Amino acid sequence: MKIVRVSAIWCPSCILMRPIYDEIVKKYNLESEELDFDFDEDKVLPLNVGNKLPVVIIYKDNEEKARIIGEKRRDEIEKVFEGLV
Repeated sequence: MKIVRVSAIWCPSCILMRPIYDEIVKKYNLESEELDFDFDEDKVLPLNVGNKLPVVIIYKDNEEKARIIGEKRRDEIEKVFEGLV
């Protein structure tokens, strides 16, 4: 499983959610790629992330399985990951 996190340094929700996702990545031993919306727009555009951050896209077998958009409670995020592991 691989997760792609799209965030921005100016985004308060991204700053708040970053440590939660870091812990989840470590807990599930996931491959993680973080894209900064400000500097990698060309790389982010094909992902169709919209204008609400952060966006976390979860891939399994190179196919998108889930997308988490905006601030969420830790238990909501864990539930998504547990359903995919």
